[in-house]
Amino acid sequence: MAVAELCLFPLGTESPSVGEYLRPVIDVIASSGLKYQVCPMGTVVEGPVDEILELVKRCHRAILEAGAKRVVISLKIDDRVDKPLTIEGKVGV
Repeated sequence: MAVAELCLFPLGTESPSVGEYLRPVIDVIASSGLKYQVCPMGTVVEGPVDEILELVKRCHRAILEAGAKRVVISLKIDDRVDKPLTIEGKVGV
């Protein structure tokens, strides 16, 4: 099990407001079946690495289909095999 932080930055938009490009991305994440938490500067996802990477591809597609002309993706993955890893455990909850 891994925990990942995913941030997508749409570029080439006509406005500094990017909610219309990110809403479809959040919908993709919500329908993925993976545990997730939307944060002010990105989204944290918990699950198997292969499923997280597949989710990133679907998010990439969704933001481009929403009309972004360019997208920058930041992805950090913590994949720990020696003990269970959860979103709550990462923040000490």
